[in-house]
Amino acid sequence: MASDQEQSREIENEPESDEFECSDDSDDDPSFDVVEETRSALSALSLKKPRSRKCKVVDENLESESEIDAVESEIPKLDEKDEKSFEKVEDLIKAGGDLGKLKVDQCKLYLRKYGLRLTGKKSVLVSRIQEHRDIIDGRGEKKYPPESFLLNCKGDACLGDVVMFEQNVYEMFSIASRSATGPSCGTRTVAGRIVKESYGAAKQQHTFTIEVLWSKGVKPWPPLHPLLIKGRNLYRIKTMRQMWDNEPERFKVLQEKHDRGFCARSSRDMRIQMKERRINGIAIKRY
Repeated sequence: MASDQEQSREIENEPESDEFECSDDSDDDPSFDVVEETRSALSALSLKKPRSRKCKVVDENLESESEIDAVESEIPKLDEKDEKSFEKVEDLIKAGGDLGKLKVDQCKLYLRKYGLRLTGKKSVLVSRIQEHRDIIDGRGEKKYPPESFLLNCKGDACLGDVVMFEQNVYEMFSIASRSATGPSCGTRTVAGRIVKESYGAAKQQHTFTIEVLWSKGVKPWPPLHPLLIKGRNLYRIKTMRQMWDNEPERFKVLQEKHDRGFCARSSRDMRIQMKERRINGIAIKRY
């Protein structure tokens, strides 16, 4: 566990691309506009690169709310030249070659092929490739067995935690209402490592980025798939975690997260109050 947490903190300090950023919306925020958000989402979709094959995943935990986390990821389709280069990289890895000899471009080529995160220094990329090789073909569940998730972390998940939870999976999703439009088609169990946590720039809602270590059930996620899930959804289900080798260190990480959350919520409340004052001021002037 110690190496897992060190790796997660190293990844957190690396600059993230916008590919997996999440700007959350709050039903309690008077500035939220469904039509505006829908137009923005459709505009963003129209700008996607045509070379990518889109994999729209509709899922999450609709236990008591009519909303859903819809995660859309892109798995780039390699051209003929890149495909041949990938085969050479794959052959080197399968032959037990030294991954440290791979160039950064070769590392990213491998990661793109499997739709994995591309952020980080070369050492991080190599580590990600090595972990991917370690957990593919069902080996992830052997390395992180279900019985090792002993602690309920409802309300206090943080960067570096290795967690396990169950998701409801849905076939259809409405962008306008941000809700499922059909019955659940089943559930899936997910075990993953929290590699990033952030607050949306506009709404200051908590979002976790979780790299999947193993998944089974309906439409299971592939190994190391980067899954975005809102904090409130992760906390609403029974999320279990593994114990850290150094629990006092985890307590420090957790306190840092709580401090950032307090600052984010304070900033959001102040922004909402200022907007309400401006609206009230305009209304008074009209009368």
